[in-house]
Amino acid sequence: MTYVIITVAIVAIALCVIAVVAVGMRGSLADKAPEVANVLANTARHLNGDAEPPQGLVDFFDEIPRSAASARSAGSASEPPTR
Repeated sequence: MTYVIITVAIVAIALCVIAVVAVGMRGSLADKAPEVANVLANTARHLNGDAEPPQGLVDFFDEIPRSAASARSAGSASEPPTR
């Protein structure tokens, strides 16, 4: 049963990527659905890091308290790996 859920999730993600490419990136379907094309183009800009993050997302992450343990790197992170 788990494999079915994972497969459905992977197919859904693949279909979303195809939709962004086909419609949002000024593909062949952009003329037929301009509203969808604008939404998907905006989504593509956000995924590429070209757009500013939405204010609601910024506010959400500002509200999360930072604990001292999670805000710092582990002490071993600055040490070179030993072989």
